[in-house]
Amino acid sequence: MISVPSRSLVLAVFALIALLPGRVAGQASELFFSEYIEGSSNNKAVEVFNGTGSAVDLAAGGYDVQIFFNGSTSAGQTLALTGTVADGDVFVLANTASDAALLAVADQTSGGVQFNGDDAVVLRKAGVVIDVLGRVGEDPGSEWSGGGIGTQNETLRRKSTVCAGDLDGSDPFDPSTEWDGFPIDTFDGFGAHTADCGGGTTPDVVINEVDADTPGTDSAE
Repeated sequence: MISVPSRSLVLAVFALIALLPGRVAGQASELFFSEYIEGSSNNKAVEVFNGTGSAVDLAAGGYDVQIFFNGSTSAGQTLALTGTVADGDVFVLANTASDAALLAVADQTSGGVQFNGDDAVVLRKAGVVIDVLGRVGEDPGSEWSGGGIGTQNETLRRKSTVCAGDLDGSDPFDPSTEWDGFPIDTFDGFGAHTADCGGGTTPDVVINEVDADTPGTDSAE
């Protein structure tokens, strides 16, 4: 606060902006789904992105992926994740019988990775939901869709501006809000993700000088 000794005092305030690095921009606080493949035959896979700033031990953290079939409110599959995902890297969970291009980037495979466009897929940590694709408890018919994008026979890639998962599995799901859609069996780019969730700094803006000039011949400041 600036204390003004007299009402006759004329203040001329000059703000010089200081840019002080050090604040992380948009750091992700938790893992989230970054890509989803609902392709032909057994080409089923999900990609999980780590933008938290440090490596994550999946088994130690109790991470798993659940699949809710055809509007069920109970998980039909629960797949515990194992391994470590480095900061800025992704973890790929794929069906064991997927295309070779998917298996080449897979960190974990399971025959239980089976979902269609009307099955909700949930990412949890120690039993707590941290991301949901679809809507748990709703059977949308063949798929959830919006804006020309759907969850059936399509590859979905999370927009780079998304830095957190959907924590509410019961809310309406429109894939076009946070996802970009690609034709069936699009595998290029799978196994890596770009997100504007960290790795840089946002400057702090501060006022670092104030000039106060009194009227008349007094030049003291």
